[in-house]
Amino acid sequence: MELNSLKEIVLDVSELEAPQPLILAIKTIRELQDDECLLFKHRMNPRHLFNELTTLQMDYIIIKDQPNEFEMKIFKRKK
Repeated sequence: MELNSLKEIVLDVSELEAPQPLILAIKTIRELQDDECLLFKHRMNPRHLFNELTTLQMDYIIIKDQPNEFEMKIFKRKK
């Protein structure tokens, strides 16, 4: 399935304090369906999330990585 054909779920955690962004991201990622992707927005690069993505067998594409603004799309790894 093409990334563009996936239904986009937006999770903006840029106003939350740690560890809430990580907790919400993991919860939302675990609930993703095969036809969905998560657009994750944060004010910084979520370095602790990348190990979780590997563990959960998820793929991601970083869209924006700038000071005070980070976005990536997270989706299920193709089997």
